[in-house]
Amino acid sequence: MGVCTVSLAQAQTSCTAVLSGRILDQASHQPLPGATVYIRELGTGAVADTNGMFRLAAVCAGQYTVDYQFVSYQRLEQRITIGADTLTTLPTVQLAPDSRTLQEVVVTEYRSEAQQLLQVQTSLSGNALEATRGQSLGESLKTLPGLYTVQTGPSIAKPVIHGLYSNRIITLNNGIRQEDQQWGSEHAPQIDPFLASRITVIKGAASIRYGSDAIGGVILVEPRPMPVKPGLGAELNAVGGTNGRQGTLSGFIEQAFGGKLNGLSWRVQGTIKRVGYARTPNYYLENSSYHETNGSGQLSYIRNLPSGNTVGTDLYYSLFTTKVGLFTGAQVGSLSDFYAAIARPEPLRQPGFSYDLSRPYQQVQHELLKFRTFARSDRWGALTFTYARQQNIRREYDFLSFSRATDPELYLKLVSQTADLIWEQKPVKLANGGTLSGSAGFNGITQGNVRQFLFLIPNYRNYGAGLFAIERYANDRWTLEAGVRYDYRWLRAFFLNEQTSTVTNTTRQWQNGSGSVGATYQLNPRLSLAGNLSTAWRAPNVNDLYSNGLHQSAVAYERGNPNLQAEQAYNATFSLEYTGKRLYLDLGLYNNRIDNFIYLKPDSVPIVRQRGAFPAYTYTAVQATFRGVDVTIRYKLIDRLTLTSKTSLLLAYARSTDPATRGAHEYLVYIPPNRTDNSLRYELKDANRFSGMYVSVSSQYVARQNRAPAVSQRQEGGQLIFTGDFAPPPPAYTLFGAEMGFTYRIGTQSLGVILTGTNLLNRAYRDYLDRFRYFTDEPGRAIWLKLRLPLAFGRS
Repeated sequence: MGVCTVSLAQAQTSCTAVLSGRILDQASHQPLPGATVYIRELGTGAVADTNGMFRLAAVCAGQYTVDYQFVSYQRLEQRITIGADTLTTLPTVQLAPDSRTLQEVVVTEYRSEAQQLLQVQTSLSGNALEATRGQSLGESLKTLPGLYTVQTGPSIAKPVIHGLYSNRIITLNNGIRQEDQQWGSEHAPQIDPFLASRITVIKGAASIRYGSDAIGGVILVEPRPMPVKPGLGAELNAVGGTNGRQGTLSGFIEQAFGGKLNGLSWRVQGTIKRVGYARTPNYYLENSSYHETNGSGQLSYIRNLPSGNTVGTDLYYSLFTTKVGLFTGAQVGSLSDFYAAIARPEPLRQPGFSYDLSRPYQQVQHELLKFRTFARSDRWGALTFTYARQQNIRREYDFLSFSRATDPELYLKLVSQTADLIWEQKPVKLANGGTLSGSAGFNGITQGNVRQFLFLIPNYRNYGAGLFAIERYANDRWTLEAGVRYDYRWLRAFFLNEQTSTVTNTTRQWQNGSGSVGATYQLNPRLSLAGNLSTAWRAPNVNDLYSNGLHQSAVAYERGNPNLQAEQAYNATFSLEYTGKRLYLDLGLYNNRIDNFIYLKPDSVPIVRQRGAFPAYTYTAVQATFRGVDVTIRYKLIDRLTLTSKTSLLLAYARSTDPATRGAHEYLVYIPPNRTDNSLRYELKDANRFSGMYVSVSSQYVARQNRAPAVSQRQEGGQLIFTGDFAPPPPAYTLFGAEMGFTYRIGTQSLGVILTGTNLLNRAYRDYLDRFRYFTDEPGRAIWLKLRLPLAFGRS
């Protein structure tokens, strides 16, 4: 019996229920492959497979409204209750043919975009996502196995998938490839997590569908579906935190129309966030304040035509603005100051708490405008066209001003335009009982970058185009998938000779193909196996090739290498998933070999500039291998008590391509150390107006990163020079936390409450993946209160 799931490796969350069922034709009792099931309260759903089976994992206990739909059949809604059992099987659902005119019915598609790929995935949704509210996108994803963050202090966190980050991960924001100068290790994604009702992570190369840069994986920030039922709805979220005395307020209001405007809906959303100085167990981090203001709006129209076809279009706009203070203790005027700061156990300056935000800081603004239109037919499938324009303006202000006091030292303006044309084949039933489905499409991108003030990267133009095709075959217990892709990239960089005022340019071109094959096998309803083999590649970015300047936020001098070649990756993944009455097991293995792997390698000799001497880094290529294991185990000790253990192990190393040291084994910097997270969760019985009550305690152990470049030092010209890194990796640490949550009914509305505590023992520690670990400890104890109030006006 085959089962179509939302993902192969589902969300590893504290919500443990797995929901399954079957959808049949009422008259013939035959399966309805492609029928959709949607849980309205969670904003997520699944698609029935060739046997009409569907499956949803990581569902929290509670009451839900389930919506079943299939083209030319009557919609069916059911109210269900999910208990504490690990596996819940719903009664078989039978849909009746709809003989009424379809003009009055609006059919929407609830399938997650990630369902188009047969690859290992994990996700955050429902209560697990709500528990991360108030955190950045990178911090939210740290709860998932195989996911990490590279941080620059407490305010900047970049997602890391299996040791890879920046330009090797593609982030899709509302279906659009996010383009926001993501090459910088201290450039966090400019995305408001409050927009998402689900965040899905594809772990491993996913270039076939999403583009040549997806060597490490893809992050899909998926918004809640637009409203369908006529009426006005809204939601308010408020988050308060003790560390940094932060406050966040977010909300949206939306409406769907009926009658002559049936199919028309709109939504407006906004978020305001303010954070003051973060506090370690012993002192405050000066100038670690953070401000964020975001807004978005969407207008959507979907219409079913008398012919049975469905057409729709939507317009979306968002504006993300942030101002991020950078810890003053990491700013140094000379290399000797840098080494002295590393040697100190605590920063010299230890002010009291403040919301002040001054130099040095980042100020970033990101605009996104998206237009999408689609047409779906029972005969030929679905065709979707999407156009988007993004503008990202980044200003970085140094600790000392080297231009006018009001001007930044680094100014980068990136304008990106993308176009996607995707065709999804209508599933074809074969004579042997199997089903054939697939998709094909075109992706195009054009970019222009303009810089001012100090030089780091040049002005440039960038063009890219890709063609892909994916085909999937499903029959009984097997699902097979294969895909191919071709990409072309073109880059022209412009250089100004300040002495002669002449402009020269350099042009580079790359082209390559990629392929992928995958399979899943359902041994029985509880046990499934999946595997995938794929290739991917990445053309060097302008920073890899032509960087030559002081990077203000990184406090480092970065130099590119114009001789770098394209990266080529060979990726293999395997996963096993078992869902029993009490035991849930998810085991994932991966191996990713990358030829010409490009990274910033610390130089042994510092560079001297106007402001002083700085540690220097040069982009270098090696042959790198990343391999590891992600394991999640959930065991129901008793009916209401569940033990969850999540472990991520990663080994990464490189072989030098330098002729003098070719083949030599070496370790890489900023590779995540091994980690295990364990928690106990107890679910209480509902009482009076309280429901969904739970309490949990957790611990996180992060090992010392022993597989890191050896740190050595020497005297050169009277100056102390470090090689390999500037300090050895910090010791291992263990953190403890706790959480409780419930829903309280206020009249017809329900207030969600989550109280979370992190680093409850207020332990002083340093994290290897924090770029400021050389100078300071990580934040200490923090208590979070998170409130969520959904509102409905005039909805039945």
